[in-house]
Amino acid sequence: MSRAIKELIVQDYEKRFRDVSDLAVVSAQGLDVGRMTALRRSLREKGFRAMIVKNRLCRRAFEAVGLEAAVGLLRGPSTLVWGGEGIVEIAKTLVQEARTLTELQIRGGYSAGQVLSGDQIDTLSKLPSREELIGQVIGRAIGQAARVVALAMSPSRRVAAQVREVEKRAPASEGTEQPAEAKAEGGKAGNETDKAGGTEPHASPGAPGPAQGKDPENQQEPGKA
Repeated sequence: MSRAIKELIVQDYEKRFRDVSDLAVVSAQGLDVGRMTALRRSLREKGFRAMIVKNRLCRRAFEAVGLEAAVGLLRGPSTLVWGGEGIVEIAKTLVQEARTLTELQIRGGYSAGQVLSGDQIDTLSKLPSREELIGQVIGRAIGQAARVVALAMSPSRRVAAQVREVEKRAPASEGTEQPAEAKAEGGKAGNETDKAGGTEPHASPGAPGPAQGKDPENQQEPGKA
């Protein structure tokens, strides 16, 4: 292979993996062309990509795009798998494929700057997927909302509302200002009390009254001696 061709391959690797942050490295040695084609098709249908790489050239590309930590996974026949929602989805898919393709060996993986062993990939495959986690969160949120509605409509809630309504309608407590009607009734009652006690209302200035110092019985009618 000429040097120019090698450079083109390295450039192609760099272009493919420049924005990749999660990938797995597997060994597909022992798979014939037919089953390898079927594996690629199955992965592509699930949103993943698979590519057999030349280790030495791929190492150069990894170092150029910031994936140098994953260089140690490139030993022996290497097939890179990437795509989907991340490393958990990659792990789940590869473990599932390996159940039917026994020749498929998961060597390890890489995610967010960390190198993962084959055992760690297997552990990740048992975690909930992104869709499952979203479903769990939505389920819990719906459950919380249902409990809030149930509490709001519970008998104790209705009783509390009725108690508050009764408190609003209750008479004013002692020491509070009486309404105007109560004040008017109080003033009327005071006047009746004054009359019953013999007190007379004060005469207004200039009003005629009985003659002072004279006996009413000794007064004669006009024209009589």
